[in-house]
Amino acid sequence: MDSSQLMSFKSYCAKPMTSVTFIKSLLALVFTVLLFIYIVHDLSENNTNTQIYLNAPQVDDIYFLDARLMTDNLRPKEKYRLAKVVDVTGDIVTLLYGNVFYLRQQALKDSIRYGQLRYQQYFESKRYDLSLSQLQVMLDTSAIFMVKRPKNNMLYGNYVNDPKPAVSRSIFIPGKRENSQGLSLLKSANLEGNLQQAYRYFLMSATLGFAEGQINLGQMYLNGDHVEKNLVQALFWLNKAALQSNKAAVLKYVIVCRQLDTCQEVDFYQRLFDAGVNIKVRSIDFELD
Repeated sequence: MDSSQLMSFKSYCAKPMTSVTFIKSLLALVFTVLLFIYIVHDLSENNTNTQIYLNAPQVDDIYFLDARLMTDNLRPKEKYRLAKVVDVTGDIVTLLYGNVFYLRQQALKDSIRYGQLRYQQYFESKRYDLSLSQLQVMLDTSAIFMVKRPKNNMLYGNYVNDPKPAVSRSIFIPGKRENSQGLSLLKSANLEGNLQQAYRYFLMSATLGFAEGQINLGQMYLNGDHVEKNLVQALFWLNKAALQSNKAAVLKYVIVCRQLDTCQEVDFYQRLFDAGVNIKVRSIDFELD
């Protein structure tokens, strides 16, 4: 093979290599563009959902926090932490903060993915009652940088609460069935008149003395769902549930009571004390008779 033939052969072999290299470069470029679009879309979707979830909070919503913007009393590797919504009473959201701090944001997702939130010890026992306006300030200052809402008690492929097996109870409890029907209707947003029907069932449940039905009826007065917003009526039904030693009702009553000048917290505790309700109050500046 002479030199001219050798050059032609090399030129022929080089062509397919050039094509392969071009295709690889093109695929790499396409992949980079798609990855960029995905990241931008994901960030945009996260920001949108975060604002939506913050405006209409639900129990078990998970807040991703930058702890450095909330306190200066941190160690060098303590930057991020999680919080969980454990109650929503009108415009007041009750949070539990996680006991664990993380160095990187990805570690927050990994802690959920590995099922750490399922354990009761993961969260502090102290409850923080924050208004929607306070939460909005935390979002605006990036102290809250993301909010996620679990679906069927799951987020990132694991449970956010320890799943409990369903317990079959055949004992008849007055008002329980009506409360369940009210809850089902409350969740049926696409059903016309669902709030009106939910109110009717909660009212029946509450009248029959079922504590959870009384709480749900009080919640409707707090939120102004179907009925006009009325904190006094909400307190009336929460008080009835609290007198049955319902802890959630006690906590909710105090939150609402502090919003009304006419409501005295000490009077509420005195009623519970007189009724023999076993209550625990972390710090009070009064004594019960």
